Amino acid sequence: VEDQQIDLADLRGLNYHTGAVFAAYTRGEASAIAKGGRYDDIGRAFGRARPATGFTLYLRQLAGLLPAAALPRAILAPDDDDPPLQALVAQLRQQGEAVVLDLGDQGSTDDLPAFDRRIVRGHAGWQVESA
Repeated sequence: VEDQQIDLADLRGLNYHTGAVFAAYTRGEASAIAKGGRYDDIGRAFGRARPATGFTLYLRQLAGLLPAAALPRAILAPDDDDPPLQALVAQLRQQGEAVVLDLGDQGSTDDLPAFDRRIVRGHAGWQVESA
């Protein structure tokens, strides 16, 4: 707890805040790891005004603070219907591995865990190699 600070005078100037706002910081980080505040009038937009408080926790920033050993490991696999590839993916998942399909133009891997391995087609078929 000594490495975290709460700024109760955060002045972001967002129109929907109606009272106190805050930002949470941790040692060594210039940007806030969480922000929030009072939103008492926001309920009126949904038909019922009532007191409210909310916050945003920036998980990507928090994950970046974890030691490397604590980061989740994952395998990036090509999005291919090839039966031997599908069998390898199923086998790896059965062994408890996190295997994520690379959807290319259909999606982004930016929000996914860091990949320490990937599945590639080699001379002997599909294989897992270090990323």
